[in-house]
Amino acid sequence: MTGVHVDRSEIVVADIRHSPVMTIRSRDTLWDAWQLMFVSGMRNLAVVDECGSSIGVLSDRAILTDLPITEKHLAGRHVSDVMASPGSVTDDTCAQEAASRMARHSVDALPIVTDAGRPIAMLTAADLVEWVARD
Repeated sequence: MTGVHVDRSEIVVADIRHSPVMTIRSRDTLWDAWQLMFVSGMRNLAVVDECGSSIGVLSDRAILTDLPITEKHLAGRHVSDVMASPGSVTDDTCAQEAASRMARHSVDALPIVTDAGRPIAMLTAADLVEWVARD
């Protein structure tokens, strides 16, 4: 079996990403976020500021560990209370750097942003696993 060796250091985020992005504002409630996740089927949301710039990521796990998981409790808490701030990446970021950042910050997703800082997609752990598993 022969194959073409690809230097993984040359692979960038644009080559492996395929996850869409949904955003939520940092001042929105965890109840709002949970409903958005439930309806969309997304496990991670890009958190944006009032200008629409990426400031973090919110995972379903962050919400599920904010006990008790009741509408009253989640409606009284804000996204900013539990979001992670691992930074973001751009389409031309090296995939290995993105994976390293995800591991360093213990997150399953990173927002992919434009040069202006607006989220355009999400890089997920599933995207990275798919990349590694490619022939």
